[in-house]
Amino acid sequence: MKILIVEDDFASRTFLKETMESRGHETRVAEDGLEGLNAFKEFQPDLVFSDINMPKMDGLEMLKEIRKEGKNSIIVMSTAYGCEEYAIQAIKLRANNYLRKPIRHNELLPLLNKYSLFLENKTSKPGNISWDTRQNFSLSLTNEVELIPDTVNLLVKATSKALAEHHQFDVRLGLSELLINSIEYGNLEISSEEKKIAFGEGIKKLEDLRKTQMAKPDFSYRQVKVVYSLSDTLCEWVITDQGKGFDWQNHLKECENSNPLDMECKGIFLSRFHFDTLSYVGNGNVVRVTKLR
Repeated sequence: MKILIVEDDFASRTFLKETMESRGHETRVAEDGLEGLNAFKEFQPDLVFSDINMPKMDGLEMLKEIRKEGKNSIIVMSTAYGCEEYAIQAIKLRANNYLRKPIRHNELLPLLNKYSLFLENKTSKPGNISWDTRQNFSLSLTNEVELIPDTVNLLVKATSKALAEHHQFDVRLGLSELLINSIEYGNLEISSEEKKIAFGEGIKKLEDLRKTQMAKPDFSYRQVKVVYSLSDTLCEWVITDQGKGFDWQNHLKECENSNPLDMECKGIFLSRFHFDTLSYVGNGNVVRVTKLR
């Protein structure tokens, strides 16, 4: 990946640069938002990591200008603890994710891994079927997270005549998040605490946790089903896993009364900004999302 780092703090900038380059990514750095915007136009990165509070031009101003360029780069913003309202503003301005400072390896590396997989597969060909003419269809996938990018490509291909390119990009990111949740939290019944611990021990630990759960007889044959439909006004996806569900009503209430960017609430919060509506059905193992045409 080509990654642009926009950070005025030397230590943070160096940490991010060295971490990303050690994973084989090409990097460019900038020390403020104005320099970052100029670097973005020249470098055309796949992924941007930016602080919010910076001199000359802050991260929010830079984000606005980048989105005016119409480029579908993934943008991750960061700011200090206690400044979450700025991060929420950034998400509303179409940032794709958020990290609290100081950024740690156990948060950064899984994010890099996820977006690397996403970007490597976003241009894979969905076969010879004319998916853009299909208005209604369903498909199923197993619990292999590696299959999600190709599945999402099929689903997004079907919207090519209904959605603008930047909306397709939002849908691709949103569906990827929801399918990962359906597999990990739904079918494999990995708890938030188990995933948090696995993050702390590295990407390999999370992969091992998935494999362990997939090997269990009760989980091994579970699948995730996606039903897509297109109407005159909107695109709709209904995602159903075969897990036991969760108490989504109380979960949503708890998230509304706490910080929406806490790990337990962050996934739902971010997914809502990729779609026009997001709602759970029944016992929580069905989620319905829509995007207006």
